[in-house]
Amino acid sequence: MDTREESNTKKQHEVFLSYASADREIAHRIFEELRKRGIRVFSATYELQPGDSIARAIESAVSASDYLVILLSPSSVSSVWVQHELSAALARELTVRDITLLPVVIADCEIPPPLASYQLLDLRIDFDQGVTRLVERIGLVPQIDFSVLDWRAFENLIADLLTRLGFKIIEREQAIDGLRVDITAEYSRADPFGAEATETWLVEVKFYRQARADLSSVRQLVDYLSHFPLRTKGLLVTNSQLTSAARYWLESAEARGRIEVRVVDGTELKRLLLQHKELVVKYFVEKTEGQDERNWRTH
Repeated sequence: MDTREESNTKKQHEVFLSYASADREIAHRIFEELRKRGIRVFSATYELQPGDSIARAIESAVSASDYLVILLSPSSVSSVWVQHELSAALARELTVRDITLLPVVIADCEIPPPLASYQLLDLRIDFDQGVTRLVERIGLVPQIDFSVLDWRAFENLIADLLTRLGFKIIEREQAIDGLRVDITAEYSRADPFGAEATETWLVEVKFYRQARADLSSVRQLVDYLSHFPLRTKGLLVTNSQLTSAARYWLESAEARGRIEVRVVDGTELKRLLLQHKELVVKYFVEKTEGQDERNWRTH
């Protein structure tokens, strides 16, 4: 088999479609459109009834799927997202199972708080164009393969992503009392009175081939923060996941020491990258295509 053809075969993934029972008609229409465009939609789609928990749907039926497409409408919002425990439960299930969540707006509704930071796909105005964008997004996710990077390329990727998110990179590889900070950045926003307030962020970037981000990674970042003013914030970005021990220790340290550390693991990092197609192309698509071309020439 041609190396490029084999690579494309490996990139086929399944999609799981979740929707409220009242939205059955448009859900089936989306289902058929995705199938027509070559997307492998999981046949046992989950139709949410009033009062159903989407977290339970994920646990029971999405274990073998790569993407969870959630259709947002007044029916789905009112029947599912009002459950307060869903935010934590949903985030936990998505992270553990490494499932990519793709929210799709099909009718005017209030966007649930857990999805506030997601880039929503909108099918309200132009259905065909919206489905095209959904297909593009689904096709883009498998391209985000961190294994094609080394630690330096991964750190450059994070620096570029932070810039796209509004951060100003101040310094790379900064030494603080013998400790090395991967990235020092600033983020400016308006305070409640309209004045600009600038935050300092210390960013620790952890790239792993096999292991997960462990307790030592978290402790290292907390040590960095202890050398800075109290309001300095920490950010740990990894292509992996934080171990449960590390997450528990971090929560305890934040409660004791009034530090603030934000963790972006591999699952959330993919979600953020989906909002910046140019970075996916630069760091993954072009690199993979170049590698495929070199492999093809040697066979």
